[in-house]
Amino acid sequence: MRAMRAWLIAACACFALLTTALYADSEADHLKDLAKQAHARGALDQEADDLCQAATLDPQKYSKKCARASADVARQLDEFKGLLGTGQFELQQKDYQGAIRDLSKIRFGPLAQQAQALVAQAKSALAQPSADAAGAAALSLALAAYQQGDFNTAAAQASQVHSPNLQAKAQQILTNIKVYQDTMSAGDALTKNGDYKGAEEKYTFAVKINANGPGNPADKLRQTDALLQKQPAAQQSAQEPATKPAQPKVNYAAMVKSDLAQASDDEARGDLKGALQAFDNALALDGLQPEARAGKQRVITELRKNQKELEQSLADGVLSYYASDFAHANEALSLYLSGSDVRSQGTAHFYLAASLLSQAILADPRSEGEASDLRQKAQQQFQLARQAHYKPTEKLISPKILAEWTKSESQP
Repeated sequence: MRAMRAWLIAACACFALLTTALYADSEADHLKDLAKQAHARGALDQEADDLCQAATLDPQKYSKKCARASADVARQLDEFKGLLGTGQFELQQKDYQGAIRDLSKIRFGPLAQQAQALVAQAKSALAQPSADAAGAAALSLALAAYQQGDFNTAAAQASQVHSPNLQAKAQQILTNIKVYQDTMSAGDALTKNGDYKGAEEKYTFAVKINANGPGNPADKLRQTDALLQKQPAAQQSAQEPATKPAQPKVNYAAMVKSDLAQASDDEARGDLKGALQAFDNALALDGLQPEARAGKQRVITELRKNQKELEQSLADGVLSYYASDFAHANEALSLYLSGSDVRSQGTAHFYLAASLLSQAILADPRSEGEASDLRQKAQQQFQLARQAHYKPTEKLISPKILAEWTKSESQP
């Protein structure tokens, strides 16, 4: 009996140990499955907790996995510190999409709650139109109205632009309108007084400001030219001053030196767009100036490497086109197209064509060769825009440009 009892006790003890071992294995395997699920959803901290609990049940099988998972969590938490800093900077710069992208990667740890609050702040900012967004919309309408000659709408929309980043463009539209109106009024007064030579100069300037402006300056220029041709030569001579006033001497060398100094300062500050403009100003005074030519090429090379700067060049080019600053539009759009990985080639080709064509329309009628060359280049750009499957928003484009765009469709 005693032997039987001892045997039963031993058997029970063995069974208990076996049951405990089986339970431990089962629980460890369950924790392993939970760890896999946590890993799949990116919860590395939960994965480490599950594996380390499994290690307490089966050290031989899970201790190393626990250590590796814990090390991964530590590395991830360090990365989260960098992501938080990046997200905060992007939020300050109003790059809300970038902030949401980076801060959303902080999925666990002590920074997760702060990151989620910043994500909510970025999403809230995106949901409400910012001053920049509202200003950009008003500026776009102002530019379209200005290009089509609707100065009342253009002035009303430009006056609603309050963003510091866009006010310069809006003010340029308002300035152009004021100068155009003053020029046309002066031309009308001179015509009324029979001073057709003076009126011709005013209407020519008005056409250069905006050929689609109210009052049809191109038509008035033709009428004035006709009247001038009918006017006796003696009367034309009488309208011209007997002696021309002495023109003040301009120190071009000093101006070039000043532009180069400005370009150097801008480049040193990292303002590549400002440096490019300053180099262009110097070259406008001296096209062969070696320092300006080398500096311009150097800046363009750097701009081509910066995708963000290239995208900004596209925006600058389109805005400059609508503000009738065609020289700047040509350069900004050409710079964008020189990039190796640009996403909106069709847009850039179309607006470069529109800018070239506008210059051809405004060119001196006596410079037929120059106008013809500009039209040919514009048609080439239109063809490239079509190859990129670009379709312009017709209500934003002047009828003359649209007519040439339609014409390009039938060309090989």
